[in-house]
Order: sequence, then structure tokens, then C-alpha cells
Amino acid sequence: MKQNKLVQAKILGEIYRIQKRLPNDPCPASDDVIYGLLNGIERIVEQELGELYSVTQEEEETVVNILNEYYINPEKLETFNGYYDIEPRLEQNGINRSKAIRILTLLQSEGRFTNVIEKMDSSHSPGECRTFKIAEWYK
Repeated sequence: MKQNKLVQAKILGEIYRIQKRLPNDPCPASDDVIYGLLNGIERIVEQELGELYSVTQEEEETVVNILNEYYINPEKLETFNGYYDIEPRLEQNGINRSKAIRILTLLQSEGRFTNVIEKMDSSHSPGECRTFKIAEWYK
């Protein structure tokens, strides 16, 4: 059953992605929803289809909590140099780079934690963890 829901989410995401390319953009979904469906983001899949996820809601919440520490504290944000600053905590919570990239891309596309995410575009981040632009991913 969970596998079936993931397949349905990916198919729906592809349909939405194709619709976005049509004239007059008849697609009812935003880019972040399309990305979430295509990448099995639990919160988005549940929102759109209503359990097998590439990224669980708990994993997404873990990344949100880590980023929030920098987001709400200007002094801590000032000392933030890039992805390598948070990578050990992500890995402790079972979140590898691939999952982190998917979550950070979704958060960036939703306009969340942008001041923290933008600071990752530095030499203190691996090349794949510097920018998280959704348009580069699926178009």
C-alpha cells in the first residue's frame, strides 16, 4: 500500500510538471508541491493524496529544527559558515546529504529559512550543497 502511494505521488508530480510547461499554465500545483510529490516528501504526499517515503515528516522536522536554531538567533547565524556546520547533526539523525538536499530544496522553494540556506553558498559547503534552486532540478 505504501509503495502504491509513492508511485501515485510520483505520477501526479510528473503530470503537474508537464502541465506547468503548457501555455497558460493550467497546473493547479505550485513548484514546491510538484517537487515534494516527485521526491516522496511525506508531508506533501499526505497533503496531496491524503508509507513509504523518501523523506519522512520526522526527517523534515529535524532539518527544520536545526535550521531554526540559526534562523531565530542572529548571533548564531553570523557564525554559520555553511553545510559542514550542520552535517554532523544531520548524520546523527540519519539524514544523509541526498535527503538533506531534497529537504533544503523544498524549504528554499517554500521561502523558508532562506537567510540560513543562502549562507550555504560558500566554500564551507560541498558543491552539491551550495544552492537549492527547484527550477534547476526538474526543468
